[in-house]
Amino acid sequence: MNAYATTPETPTPVRWWVPVVRGIAIGVGSVFAAAMGVSALTAAEGFWARGKLMPTRVASSIAAHGLFGEHTEDTPLHLVLMGDSLAVGYGSDDDAKTVGVVLATELAAASARPVRLDNVAEVGAESLDLIEQLVTVRHLATPPDVVVIIVGANDVMHLRSLVAALRPLRATITALRGAGARVVLATCPDLGTVRSFFEPLRFFAHWISRVLATSQTIVALRAGARTVSLADALGPLFRREPGTMFSRLDRLHPSGLGYQRAAEVLLPSVLAAAGHPTPGERAVPFRVYDKSSRHPLAWLAFRASRRAGQRLRHIDDVTSPA
Repeated sequence: MNAYATTPETPTPVRWWVPVVRGIAIGVGSVFAAAMGVSALTAAEGFWARGKLMPTRVASSIAAHGLFGEHTEDTPLHLVLMGDSLAVGYGSDDDAKTVGVVLATELAAASARPVRLDNVAEVGAESLDLIEQLVTVRHLATPPDVVVIIVGANDVMHLRSLVAALRPLRATITALRGAGARVVLATCPDLGTVRSFFEPLRFFAHWISRVLATSQTIVALRAGARTVSLADALGPLFRREPGTMFSRLDRLHPSGLGYQRAAEVLLPSVLAAAGHPTPGERAVPFRVYDKSSRHPLAWLAFRASRRAGQRLRHIDDVTSPA
């Protein structure tokens, strides 16, 4: 017998699960690679968007303030605006078409009293900046009767955590309510309507802004404020008519017409908070939103609004029940 002769090897049978595992590994790897690619693209678009917004964030803009309505001997109602550039009116092509001016003018007409408007909002402000603005409000000559807060967009742009965005908001509303002011919060607008954001950044901006807006609603209602969903009320309009709703300045902030529409959305809640609801109008709820919205977190805010509304009805004026 030849010592070097070899016997043919028996082929090892392939386990049935090997192709399955190999396929799963390839699939997971492909999904991971795609996710990394999308994340890298979104991050790159985010940095590009921040660079585009730099001139807006550092620019100075003086918010309108003063006495509105007929100058009578009646004690003026004191309206204060807090928040970011949307509260300031940045980008409006008409000084008269900013949220503060429109609200003050309409409130003076509805109450037949002069309205003193103070605006402590700042361009580029985030929710954390509300604490510093609150200090300014406390040093005003007279305490506010109604405070309108518009904030959240910059928290989304800078990817702040919910805790970082919600904690100062809750503290601010609690302090204002403790001082006797009625508070109306305009929740974070839908940044997915901004056409200058490309996909997938626009999708993430939409999703994150809606999550923040819903979280703001829960916090604000529990702290005793009214809330108005800008995303529900204005999102479809800004998507449908971007040429007229966005400012020519940067195509990010609203135009004068866009600010006027925002003020019109907020007006019923502001009038109800001031105790001067529109005659013949149904009671304005503490949470103003689109009931047909199917946002995943909407049911949480709905439950919060029902609990808060029942509680607030006993401590607020009877002219503005929940």
